[in-house]
Amino acid sequence: MIIIDTLTGNSVELDIEALEESNLNDLELHRALLSGANLQGASMKRTNFRGAFLERTNLSYSDLTESKLMTAQLQNANLVSANLTDAMLNAANLSNANLCNVNLTRADVWEANFQNSLLKGANLFSCQRIMDADFRNAIFDNSTKWPAGFNPIERGAIKI
Repeated sequence: MIIIDTLTGNSVELDIEALEESNLNDLELHRALLSGANLQGASMKRTNFRGAFLERTNLSYSDLTESKLMTAQLQNANLVSANLTDAMLNAANLSNANLCNVNLTRADVWEANFQNSLLKGANLFSCQRIMDADFRNAIFDNSTKWPAGFNPIERGAIKI
């Protein structure tokens, strides 16, 4: 059994042996304390991570479709090849995160902080409210997909 503590005072008990590759769909993890956890390959569709502490967390290859990550702390997190389709990342802090090959199709990134993040191969093509996100010193390459008319260099991103 795994117990996830939250700053709301509610603990979530899961009848699983490990978080890696687990099914965490539709859970209420508001302000969860998961810094440094290994959630690689986990399915977390529609899970509420609003205000969660996910710094240095391994979320690579995870499915966060329709998840709520508003104001989540994701600094230095590994989100390589994660699926964030239709996720809500409003005011999330993704600074220094590895977002290579991440799928952000239709994700709402209003006031999200992508400073110093790695965006090589990321799909940001249909992100909502991308003009309000902070991309200063974020690294991208030719395989990164941006919305038509969006100039990441003008927003402070660096092409390599």
